Amino acid sequence: MGTELLLALGLPIAYLLITTALLLGDGVVMPPLLRRLSRRDALLWNTLVGLTIALGALRWALGR
Repeated sequence: MGTELLLALGLPIAYLLITTALLLGDGVVMPPLLRRLSRRDALLWNTLVGLTIALGALRWALGR
């Protein structure tokens, strides 16, 4: 039960944090597509990621 929650929520959060840290590091040259996307406001993206995590937690809680 706890392991499932860790997999459902921990892995996406860890992936998001690790990839963000890697992309923000010095000396990293982003591909043109990512460079273009990084100039835009990230509010929509962050909202959708948070909503996905929240829906995963809700689905897990209701499935118990």
